Amino acid sequence: SLGATEVVVDDPGMKAALEARKFFAKPKLGLDAVGGHSAVRLGDALQEGCPLVVYGCMSGRAPVWPWQSWVFKDLKVQGFNLRRWMQTNKKKVPAMLETLAKLVNADKLRINYTEYELSTEFDEALDHALEEGKNTKVLIKVNDIGLTYE
Repeated sequence: SLGATEVVVDDPGMKAALEARKFFAKPKLGLDAVGGHSAVRLGDALQEGCPLVVYGCMSGRAPVWPWQSWVFKDLKVQGFNLRRWMQTNKKKVPAMLETLAKLVNADKLRINYTEYELSTEFDEALDHALEEGKNTKVLIKVNDIGLTYE
C-alpha cells in the first residue's frame, strides 16, 4: 500500500470538501510545504492527535495556530528536513531513489512539468517559472553545451 486512500488538495474549501465526502474519519496525516494559512487549514482538518509534517514554507509565512488547536485538538506538528535526512541516511538514499523511480515508472507518482530548451527558450521558461498560480514545474533541457575544454 502506498499510504493514502485519497489525497485532498488544500484550498480554502478543503474542510467543506472533506465533510461533503462523508468519510468515516478525518485524515490521520497532513503534509505541508506551503506554511501560513495552508498549514493551519491542514492542521484543522486532521483527526485529533494526528501529526502535521511541515517540510517547507513556500509562502514565506509562518503558520500561526490558535491555542484551541493545541489544547482541544492535540495538534502535533513535526518538521522534516530532507537534506539532513539524506546526510544521516546515506546508505538508504539509493533504495529511496529506486523506490521513487519505480513509482514514477508505474505512473503512481507524477509531477506536472513543462520542458524548455536552454539555448532557445530560456526567457519563456523564466516567465513561466515566475508566473503565479502555475501548477507545473519548469524543466530546462540542455541540448548543446557549446565548447568544452579538457
